[in-house]
Amino acid sequence: MPAITPRGLEIKLDAGRPIDAIRVARTLLRTNRLAALATLDPGGYPYSTVTNLIVEPDGVPVLFMSGLAVHARNIGMDPRVSITVADSRTDVMTTPRLTLSGLAEPVTPDGASALKARYIERFPKAKLYLGLPDAQMYRIITESVQLNGGPAQNANAVTPEDLLTNLEPAEALLVNAPALLASLNERGQAARLASAAGAKQGRWRVSSIDPEGIDLSAANDLARLWFPSPVITPDDFSTAVEDLLALHPGS
Repeated sequence: MPAITPRGLEIKLDAGRPIDAIRVARTLLRTNRLAALATLDPGGYPYSTVTNLIVEPDGVPVLFMSGLAVHARNIGMDPRVSITVADSRTDVMTTPRLTLSGLAEPVTPDGASALKARYIERFPKAKLYLGLPDAQMYRIITESVQLNGGPAQNANAVTPEDLLTNLEPAEALLVNAPALLASLNERGQAARLASAAGAKQGRWRVSSIDPEGIDLSAANDLARLWFPSPVITPDDFSTAVEDLLALHPGS
């Protein structure tokens, strides 16, 4: 049985405005700080909470949990979870919402240090609790996806694979990612890149790069700048950045 059960309803795709469902879903996932998390309580009822969200370069969502938390104890008994992200700055009934259902997989100590650094980059106050003895990072292995496009926007099928980025061909880029990221921030390019992504003015910084784009963060906002096509080398990355900025000379 799928993680999200199909309702068997016929959806007339020509009845609403078309949307780029995959791009909308990917952007929602990468530009949200918070996710609603639902777990299964032993009593049979769903238990929901709100938690911080980060996303790995390959598109896999990651959550932090304290071992004492109810949701963490629920996951210890049944790893099936669901998370939902939306633009909470507006009326969420009028904008797209993305739900992922799957399994919460604990991150081993060997892989946790890099994820904790990524988490702190997005949530600096996390230094206060990531060092606790019961701190645990979880990857969400998505099995089903549901995108609600909002009123008059067509519902489109999005698969878990559609949310992922293939990192294998881009090994050279990932090895050099810290230096490329630091260079963009040192040269004050983050604000221009955020403007090119359509973000509001703010104190932006580049927080992550991957073959398909750039993640940017400000005090209370996130933005995603997508490349027209994936890049796999540092030179490809630099050229893509220059081309994007050239298209937005006023950025």
